[in-house]
Amino acid sequence: MVRTVYVNDENKAVFACPACSGIRTVDVSKFLSVQGNAKIKAKCPCGHSYQVILERRKHYRKTTKLAGAFFANNDKREWPITINNLSRSGLEFTTSYAKNLNTGDRVDIEFRLDDKNKSLIKKNIIIRKINGKQIGAEFSFVDEYDKALGFYLFN
Repeated sequence: MVRTVYVNDENKAVFACPACSGIRTVDVSKFLSVQGNAKIKAKCPCGHSYQVILERRKHYRKTTKLAGAFFANNDKREWPITINNLSRSGLEFTTSYAKNLNTGDRVDIEFRLDDKNKSLIKKNIIIRKINGKQIGAEFSFVDEYDKALGFYLFN
């Protein structure tokens, strides 16, 4: 089983051995030159070897399947999206209307969480990555006190 390990601002990660539960902090700078997340083999002093993925994101990302819409460039039309994952600072969504978007565009999105209140989330986002129908975006403003989104991500 591959484990995810988060890298901090000092390029260090905390490794926890699945065999002995031993914990150690490791400088992983040399593995961060690859594009995307690095998958490496770790070896614990107890002798157990295991694989980890070095995650560089600053915020936890929750896998979702939420319906929503985006509104692009002064266009009043509502373009359907499916939100694949969500974090405190951004999201990834899929749309058949990706041709209407460019990297750097600012668009408005809205969607409802699948929490008990069906909370409505409205955000302005900046398109950061386009890969076919998959769009990666960051929120143009991160509200640290967004209770609905905060509770949703950690429940």
